[in-house]
Amino acid sequence: MFFRLYRYIALRPYWIALLILGLLVLWLLLPADKSVAERQPTQQKNLPKVQTTHFIPEKMVKSLTLYGRSEANSHAVIGAQVAGEVVNVVAKKGRYVNAGSTLAEIDKSALPEHLAQAQALLAERLLNYNAAQSLSAKGLQGRSRLAEMKSLLLAAKSEVRLLELSLKRTTIVAPFSGILQTQFAQRGDYLQVGDALFSLENIDPIIIRGDVTEHYITQLTLGQDISATLLSGEEISGKISYIASLADSRSSTFRIEGEFANPDSKILSGLSAKLSIPLYPVNAIYVSPAALAMDEKGNLGVKLVENEIVVFKAIKLVEADNGGAWLSGFTTPVDIITLGQGFVKPGDSVQAIATEQ
Repeated sequence: MFFRLYRYIALRPYWIALLILGLLVLWLLLPADKSVAERQPTQQKNLPKVQTTHFIPEKMVKSLTLYGRSEANSHAVIGAQVAGEVVNVVAKKGRYVNAGSTLAEIDKSALPEHLAQAQALLAERLLNYNAAQSLSAKGLQGRSRLAEMKSLLLAAKSEVRLLELSLKRTTIVAPFSGILQTQFAQRGDYLQVGDALFSLENIDPIIIRGDVTEHYITQLTLGQDISATLLSGEEISGKISYIASLADSRSSTFRIEGEFANPDSKILSGLSAKLSIPLYPVNAIYVSPAALAMDEKGNLGVKLVENEIVVFKAIKLVEADNGGAWLSGFTTPVDIITLGQGFVKPGDSVQAIATEQ
């Protein structure tokens, strides 16, 4: 039987060829599957590893940050309005005084006597004017005499008024509430009209000023919310009370002022402060500055991993602080390379290792 099978195959050689071809294909297939299975882990093992962090965009408010300095809401140098010797200084520098309170007194000299004399003269001329008016009504005195009496009466009234003002001005009072900063004269000093006695500052509300570039000035309005952080860490809230309409010629910036309540006068003039003005809401993510990168064109962005491929994403810097930066330009969650981004470029295949934000 074997001989007949051999003879059958020997007479038909194409069966031998088919058998050999089948064995060859079978031999090739088995090693090929094993080779692919062994190569895939090797290729995966050779991919560069990067660390990614998953970020979800969140709504934040873009704010304008400025550095400013506090100053008084109003300032005045209080001087003498009449000449004379300072006979009493009631107030002390550094103290808070209310509007209308007495600060100092100047010698009245003979002003009370001059006022009494002027008042007596006024009474006399009032009688003369009334008599002239009565006679004129009866036709017994001319109109010119009546006009003369009226002129003398008005002159007497003016003299009394001037003396009353001079006497009143011998007592120097505060024109508004505030803190006495500087005292220029002491008891016994002789002052001429206009000589300074005290400087007075009103620091409630307190003003904190800053300078804004032309890029942001059009986004500000009077009454807009503004906050200030003092060096002590205290944060206060206020409103924008002034926006300059003319830029500084040297810095090309516009001055703005924020008004803040200061009922206890704890915030003094000349303090440094950081101002923050909210502008508009935006969706952004907060990342470490170390995650930022630049493409070949110099665009600022970050490197993402999408389907194990590195992708460069251009971003817009919203604002930054010591801890990181707020970046906009994202509408969906992203996986950003936070470690190893300097060793890969866009288009590279990588093995991403995810970490928590």
